Amino acid sequence: MFEIKNFKVKCVILILFVTIVLIAREFGITCIVRQGLGFPCPGCGMTRACLSLLRLDFKAAFSFHGMVWSMPILLLYYFCDGRLFRKKQIDVLVLSFLVTGFLANWVRALILF
Repeated sequence: MFEIKNFKVKCVILILFVTIVLIAREFGITCIVRQGLGFPCPGCGMTRACLSLLRLDFKAAFSFHGMVWSMPILLLYYFCDGRLFRKKQIDVLVLSFLVTGFLANWVRALILF
């Protein structure tokens, strides 16, 4: 594992981001991309999915966004400056897998849209 640099700053940024998303949600603002362009973005549904996970409603979480399971992994990458493994190739492989999953989920959302 690698040392987490600027942990407090990253926590503040994460808290601000979550706060802004939740405030926007209260005002009926969901996805800016969807509202602006008229079609879902690769992350559409992730807020609802994460909130469903917090309520332990796994079925709803996965119905809102199939990649909701990746959020803890992405948070680890965020806090560890993009490096979780000693070999960079493993990080690239894991992140490539996650990007592919997000793209597949996005294609599914576009088809169902």
